[in-house]
Amino acid sequence: MSRSFVELLRPSQFRVLVRQSLQLVILTNIDQHLLYTAADKNYVLQAKVLLSSLVRTQPEPTHLLVFGSRWDERMRADLQKCASDSVTVEVRDVDPVRHSDIRLTNGFPLATAYNILAPNSELPAGVRALYLDADVVVRKDLTELFRADMKSPVGAVLDAHVSLMGIPSMWRPWREEKIDPNTPYLNTGALLVDVDAWREADLTTRVLSMLSKYDLPCVDQDALNLVLRGDFDRLRPAFNSMPYHLMKLLRNADLVESYEDLNEAIIDPTVLHFHRSFLGKPWTRWATHPARHLWTDLADVASPKWNRTIDAMGTARGIAARIAKMSVLDDRASQMKALSLVEVTK
Repeated sequence: MSRSFVELLRPSQFRVLVRQSLQLVILTNIDQHLLYTAADKNYVLQAKVLLSSLVRTQPEPTHLLVFGSRWDERMRADLQKCASDSVTVEVRDVDPVRHSDIRLTNGFPLATAYNILAPNSELPAGVRALYLDADVVVRKDLTELFRADMKSPVGAVLDAHVSLMGIPSMWRPWREEKIDPNTPYLNTGALLVDVDAWREADLTTRVLSMLSKYDLPCVDQDALNLVLRGDFDRLRPAFNSMPYHLMKLLRNADLVESYEDLNEAIIDPTVLHFHRSFLGKPWTRWATHPARHLWTDLADVASPKWNRTIDAMGTARGIAARIAKMSVLDDRASQMKALSLVEVTK
């Protein structure tokens, strides 16, 4: 008796076929808000927390693409448990060999470049997509970003510490590239991307070329800023509230943001970005970020047996910064301790 094509497939092949079919259906649904992030197998918990925050806060149908490598079936299944009918998720495999020629300095992993690689070929044409780093909690509705007018291929928040290209934090080749040192400098933790405009501007190729040209301290972030030369849509800092928005001595955002916008980023943020800083990551012991409870509360539900990790070097830096009074917080930061997710009723 003849057997169908599906019957001839091995189980692993069948699962791939199902995922690809679901992907086609999902990515052709223009009514969904499309988000993407980067998370390899060592960031499964972070991906689960990000997804869980979306499930609780997004009123519109939302799909999260997770680009990463070495995810096994158990990890994928655990992530799917955090999804819902209206907020769905898919892990998209990234082959490190395929991108082995990408030059990343300072020990940064390939995942660092997924935000730049995905718009070139992995995201569907004709859509707007929001990239979020995996160390993010979404606290409020993101619909405003998907409805706002865009004049550039990219929308982003100015970096809270390096708000201008020439800020004397680390060396960047603004002089070599003949860029005004007062050019706005974005943070790549949250990128609003017009996929068609991104491709028309050939941004992926140009950013990878800049990575090959220089040893850049912030790698993809520096390269994208050097390519854009300040030509991007500025988002309010509440859409990427960073640790340095809280630190009075290390915050340069006062030069470029209004008091009202900074106030919103501190006391009523939409997206909290727990990037590396003197305050520590919320999943590490002795972290001091005043809103870390938002991340740990979600982690407790998504993975009840998760354990805090020890970042000895990060902790030492944090202690030294406190002794030197470099990490003194804005008085308003204390209000973050009372923050909660603005949850939707579904």
